[in-house]
Formats: sequence, structure tokens, C-alpha cells
Amino acid sequence: MKSIPLYMYTLLKTIPESPVPAGVQFRLFQEGDEANWARINVATGEFLDTDVALNRFEREFTPHLAEVKKRMLFLLNEEGTPIGTATAWFGEWNRRTIGRMHWVEIIPEYQGKGLGKALISKAMELLALYHDEAYLKTQTTSGAAIHLYGKLGFEPAILSEEEREGWSMLGSC
Repeated sequence: MKSIPLYMYTLLKTIPESPVPAGVQFRLFQEGDEANWARINVATGEFLDTDVALNRFEREFTPHLAEVKKRMLFLLNEEGTPIGTATAWFGEWNRRTIGRMHWVEIIPEYQGKGLGKALISKAMELLALYHDEAYLKTQTTSGAAIHLYGKLGFEPAILSEEEREGWSMLGSC
């Protein structure tokens, strides 16, 4: 399937509850978690190697480290090892700064176990502390994630003809 960037949007008035599976927990970013963020994003194929991921972290998040410490979540397995991450970030939407669900990733061997729903719900709770609405960016090749985002209240936002084509490909438009 052709990969087309897509956007989704939601109001943060009502956040669906999602129970946290037994044995896992959440925590916010701590000093040194750059390495965990990079490791998770390399494991999911977002980056080819750790150096590239760390460079992206440096460019995107290091200038805002105080915000990162309040907005970047890690999902921990039973041993306390970070296995997923999501960032309750911010971005420009229709010339306004609103919430942004950003860099939602779970290591492949932990996917398909209901952890994504819990991680996204927790990140939405964080977003709601700072914003009334939020958006996220995804792509047509992420059908399972799009389905999950939809179940959690995000709706397609069509900002271009290319996006209209993408949502049509998915049968959502």
C-alpha cells in the first residue's frame, strides 16, 4: 500500500478508560531515558540505528527538556524495563498550538497485548492536563494504529487532496 501521511484529531473532554494490564506500569521521562527512547524507536523500525534516533531526540526534544520530563511517558514491563513510549506533546494546528500525540511506539514483541490502548489512553490523560484538543500524524501503512486511535476518539482530519486519497484507500472517507 502506498504510504500517505494522515492526520487525526480529537477533543480531550472524554478520554476512554483503558485498564493497565497486570505487571506493567508507567513512568515519566527521567535523565538518561534518551537511550530508552532511541532503543524503542530503533526496535520498531522508526530509525535505522541508535545514533540516528539519538540525533532526532537531540534536535526535537533536548531544547524542551523541562516539558519532556512532564510529557514523555514510558511503559515498563514486569522487570521495570521500558518497552514503549508516547509523548503528550504540542504542535501547530490551524495556526494554534494544541496537543499532539507524538512518537507512540511499543517494542514489537510486546505488541498485540493490549498495551497500546493503555499507553495511548495514559498519554491522552497527560495531554488533557495542558490542552483541550489534540492531533496526531500517522500514515496509510499503519492500519492497526489508525484503528486503535479511532477507538480512542481520534477522527480523520482531511487537510489535503492527498490525505483524502489516503483515507479513501483505508475506507474511512
